[in-house]
Amino acid sequence: MKKVKKIWKYYQHHGLKLLIMKIFNRYHEKTVDYMKWLEKNGANETTLENQSQKIFETKVTISIAVPTYHTPEKFLREMIESVQKQSYVDWELCIADGSKELDVYHIIQEYAKKDSRIKVKKLTKNKGIAENTNEALNMCTGEYVGLLDHDDILAFDALYEIRCAIDENNNPEIIYTDEDKMSMDGTIYFDPHFKSDFNKELLRSNNYICHLFVVSRSVLQRVGGLCEEYDGAQDYDFILRCTECADSIVHVAKPLYHWRSHTASTAENPESKLYAYESGKKAILAHLSRQGEKGVVKHADSFGFYHVRYKLKAQDRITIIIVKSSKRHVNTQVKKCIKSIKKTIGYTNYHVLVVDRLSDLRIADIEGKYILLVNSTISMISHGWIKEMLGNCQRDYIGAVGIKLYNKNETIRHGGIISGLQNYAFEGLPRVSYGYFHRDSIMQYLSAVTTDFMMVPLDVFLEIYKNYPKCMVNERSFCRKIREMGKEIVYNPCVEAYIFGESSRGVIDFYRDRYYNDNLSLKASGYSIEIDE
Repeated sequence: MKKVKKIWKYYQHHGLKLLIMKIFNRYHEKTVDYMKWLEKNGANETTLENQSQKIFETKVTISIAVPTYHTPEKFLREMIESVQKQSYVDWELCIADGSKELDVYHIIQEYAKKDSRIKVKKLTKNKGIAENTNEALNMCTGEYVGLLDHDDILAFDALYEIRCAIDENNNPEIIYTDEDKMSMDGTIYFDPHFKSDFNKELLRSNNYICHLFVVSRSVLQRVGGLCEEYDGAQDYDFILRCTECADSIVHVAKPLYHWRSHTASTAENPESKLYAYESGKKAILAHLSRQGEKGVVKHADSFGFYHVRYKLKAQDRITIIIVKSSKRHVNTQVKKCIKSIKKTIGYTNYHVLVVDRLSDLRIADIEGKYILLVNSTISMISHGWIKEMLGNCQRDYIGAVGIKLYNKNETIRHGGIISGLQNYAFEGLPRVSYGYFHRDSIMQYLSAVTTDFMMVPLDVFLEIYKNYPKCMVNERSFCRKIREMGKEIVYNPCVEAYIFGESSRGVIDFYRDRYYNDNLSLKASGYSIEIDE
């Protein structure tokens, strides 16, 4: 029955054509032997031994808080021993046990008697995941505190890498790492999540930070622990509140947390905890309120992913600039493009300019506060899309908003731009497939988006147009100037369109892309790992 509802929901949102394509989609991404990647890139015994010999100038204790509740003995022991085997020794493991029986408590005590760094508290009753975690947090005395689930494990170099990040980044307030999943028996590691550096918009779409999350004591004291009203997404709410008040957030691009994948867990079977996704939605709404932003939060197609539609602050005037993409049938193209825009825009306060090149634009012809650049071969799919884009762009820290574009054969043309990658992100993948951790289909900050369909605040546009005219013909340089102005660039895949002509495609650039990941490939369409033979 659940499957039928899911199919019906997809049909209502995407229509029959895409539903059929989804059902019969035979596309399979090239898989990489992640165990082989780990063998090459993970810490070996020699590395761990060398790490254990490192002497840091100052002592920093990292506390690990764990709430336990009827944890299977095998999982419990593996969790504890993964902390004991850390190459960094200045840690404490603080466990609050809410189990009804004493079995779990006695096992923990067995370790605690032999290792003074392990602390355990037997709770008089099970208070729920949030309050049990708070009991563990209250036991922590370290300068930094990390969260660990009772049946997961840490990579043996996890705390060493955290400690190095503390020194290298001048005592940041938050540190998080990449992660992967492991089989129930702990022998196979898979599904690595190589994450973006801190990405506020991505965090509002999905709790991509998740594990391993480490926070300074000062931030912990400010936010006051986990809230039981968000049980099921208590960690999501906690991360949102912590990132709100932290001035420095550091991402360690290494998979240092192994998440045990249960058949009934949200890691493996997302429908098993539907209440958790409602809690996540509520946590995002509370976060927006604290940030002074107004929006509607909706569930995306897949569980655990969300979309924020920001409320318009005003019905601002928009200048739509249609740039002719070629000389062949150009007048017909432009007419079709304008017709498509008028049919789908759902907005009246705009006017249209048509230019051969952006350099032909006359500033005196621009009206209003926002510019929308459009390739003349664009045909809109979404309806009411201008409010999606304008609501985003009206936030004063946003410098541009881009969208998701498709080829006429229903493959992706544009899912954002990654520095150093020749193609657009996800280019060539079937429209009906989901990309790497849904990065093609959820809203987020990116380093660049195409000017084939891009909204820009007028002041940002004029700054670049007047002072850096050469950047106007290179979308990557254009976006880089936007970021140099201290503005963020939003990719909003909830606005969709076809593009039938050539794309703008700026000259490839090379710099570290903080919204990508150093472990991911710069070949093909991105978001894949590779092993150098």
